Amino acid sequence: MSVVSLKGIDISYGPVAVVRNLDLEIKSGEFVVLVGPSGCGKSTTLRLIAGLEASQAGEIAIGGRTVNDLDPAKRDVAMVFQNYALFPHMSVADNISFGMRLRGEAPAKVAASVSEVARMVGLQDQLAKRPGALSGGQRQRVALARAIVRKPAVFLFDEPLSNLDAEFRAAMRSELMRLHKELGSTMIYVTHDQVEAMTMGDRIAVLAPLRQAGRSNLMQFGTPDEVYHRPTNLFVAKFIGSPPMNFFKAGAKNGQLVHDRVQLDVTSQLRFPREVAVGIRPEHVQIGGTAAITVDGTLDRIENLGHEKLWFFMTALGRIVARTADYAANHPPGEKVRLALPTTSLHFFDQESGLRIE
Repeated sequence: MSVVSLKGIDISYGPVAVVRNLDLEIKSGEFVVLVGPSGCGKSTTLRLIAGLEASQAGEIAIGGRTVNDLDPAKRDVAMVFQNYALFPHMSVADNISFGMRLRGEAPAKVAASVSEVARMVGLQDQLAKRPGALSGGQRQRVALARAIVRKPAVFLFDEPLSNLDAEFRAAMRSELMRLHKELGSTMIYVTHDQVEAMTMGDRIAVLAPLRQAGRSNLMQFGTPDEVYHRPTNLFVAKFIGSPPMNFFKAGAKNGQLVHDRVQLDVTSQLRFPREVAVGIRPEHVQIGGTAAITVDGTLDRIENLGHEKLWFFMTALGRIVARTADYAANHPPGEKVRLALPTTSLHFFDQESGLRIE
């Protein structure tokens, strides 16, 4: 059992608070991604679990055992860093087996373990080489193999793919997901990359810097679908999604949404506060469609990404971005186009508190 539990965690550096009131319950065998902008405490939280940071308050438990005062070497975790942290003068095989040899394990067991792990990460033909002769992706595989050979209860990944180019990142994402399925271990992964978070995580913990978060860094903890389709607050709605959700401000009068320049025919059972932030994902904006809310937009520019197009419009509601398939009808920049915003695709947030209006 390798459940990881954080309760009421506070971390400060002198007078500067970095993490406050953080509660996370990570299930055994789960792949959880901590995602957020710089300064949100995601790497600090990972280092706390590893025992490389200390908390001023709260409890950390791994496998049902409180580990706040436990030495990092006794926590049964393995950490994979962003910078590989390999010994340049050692072969791949020696890098992988370093910990085993340090513990005085039998040479036959060491050799068998290295062979098995090298097969898992595709390094069978690289064992005699030194790190300097490997590509970035291969070096990261060595760091991963060194963690796997320990057979820890929990794997901790601190932005391990950020130094790789796009092709290697995609390949390593697939590799990590395959290994997670094969090993069945609990994995906690830190990244600022939304693609990594959405494609890899069983659940995603979205963290925010305290200056934006208020009481706690944790903004939402849920599946990729939950975080994307039902963000619990404005921070998550703005952070998750590329391009991000479109927003415009509206007021409430007699239970109806009003805007000083656009007619908002929104019928809802929701109780709207005085100021409402209305959001819609770019893929839900209809170019030339009809809906309860329509607005004329002047096309500013088009970004053709091959498999899709992003359309940037200036409207009475502000800038609106639409996403369409690559074969969508073309419009030249400067043309006026009617945009439709289906009410079933709208998200409503309290402008003052930032919370989702349910």
